[in-house]
Amino acid sequence: MQMALNWGKQSWGSIKQWMGDHSNGLKKALGIIFFCAIAYLLVSHAKEIEWAKVFEVMRETDIRTLLTGFIIGFLCYTAYAAYDLFGRHLLKLHTSAVSTMLAAWISYACNLNLGAVIGSVALRYRLYSRLGVSSGDVTKIIGISVTSNWLGYCLLAGGLFASGSVEPPGSWAIGKTALQIIGASLLLVVGTYLYLCFFSKKREYQIKSKSFTLPPTKIVLLQFGVACVHWTLMAATIYQFMPEELSFPTVYAVLLVSCVAGAVSHVPGGLGVLEAVFVALLAGDVPKYQLIAGVFAYRCVFYLAPLIISLPLYLAFESFYKVRKQPNS
Repeated sequence: MQMALNWGKQSWGSIKQWMGDHSNGLKKALGIIFFCAIAYLLVSHAKEIEWAKVFEVMRETDIRTLLTGFIIGFLCYTAYAAYDLFGRHLLKLHTSAVSTMLAAWISYACNLNLGAVIGSVALRYRLYSRLGVSSGDVTKIIGISVTSNWLGYCLLAGGLFASGSVEPPGSWAIGKTALQIIGASLLLVVGTYLYLCFFSKKREYQIKSKSFTLPPTKIVLLQFGVACVHWTLMAATIYQFMPEELSFPTVYAVLLVSCVAGAVSHVPGGLGVLEAVFVALLAGDVPKYQLIAGVFAYRCVFYLAPLIISLPLYLAFESFYKVRKQPNS
C-alpha cells in the first residue's frame, strides 16, 4: 500500500511538472479547442437562422432605442475608465484624472474590438508613456484595472446565480441548482479577497515573479462599486435590443456567461462568441433571428461606435501630449 502511495505521489509530481513546463502550450491548445467549439455552435445555428428576418428586425429598430443604448454604453465605458483612477491614486501618479480616464477609455474601445494585447496592453503603454508614466507603473495600472473588473464580475455573477433569481431556460445545459453552486463559488472568491483586504495584517503577497499589495478598505469598496455599475450598464445596453419576452436578470446572466466565453476564446471583440452564446442559451425561448438582430445592434452601439469615436480621440491625445512627456517621480 505504501509503495502504491509513493508511486502515486511521484506520478502526480511528474504530471504537475510536465503541466508547468508546457503551461503555455496547454493554454493555447485549450483556447483552440474552445474556439473550435464556439465556431461549431455558430455555424450550426447560422444554418437555421432566417437572415432576411434578422435584417428586417434591425431595420425596424427605433432610433430612440439606438440612441438610448449608445448613451448607456458611453456611461459604461466611462465607468470602466474609472478603474484606472484607482491605479493613479495608489501609485501616486502625477497625471490628471481627465487624461487618465481618456487613456483608459480609448484603450477599452480598442480592447473590445481588437483584442486585449493591442487595446488593453500595447495601447495603454503607448498612451501612458505620453503622460510620463513608467512602464512598470503602467503594468500595475493594468493589473489593478483587470482585478477590479473581474472582482466585480465575481460579485455580480455570484450574487445573481446564487440567489436563485435566474430561472435557466430549458435549453440550458445546467439547472438552477448547478447555477447556484457556481454562484456560491464566485462569492467565495470575493469573500476571500475582502477578508484579506479587511483583516489580513500582511499587505504584500508574492505569486511566482509577481507581487501585489492589498488596497486600503476605501479603495476596495470603490472597486466593487464601480465594477457593479460597469457590468450593470453593459447588461442594460444589450437589454435595450433584446425581445420583450426576456427578463433583465436572464439577459444579465447570459451576458456574464458570454463575457467569460469571449475572454477564454481570445477572439477580438468576442466576434461570433457573443452571438453563439446568446443563441445557444436563449433560442428555446425566443426566435433566433430576434436574438441575432439584437446582438448585431448591440455591437453597433457598444463596439463600433466607440471605436469610431476613439480614433480621432487617439490622434488628439497623441498631438496634445506630444510635448508634455516627462518622467514620473
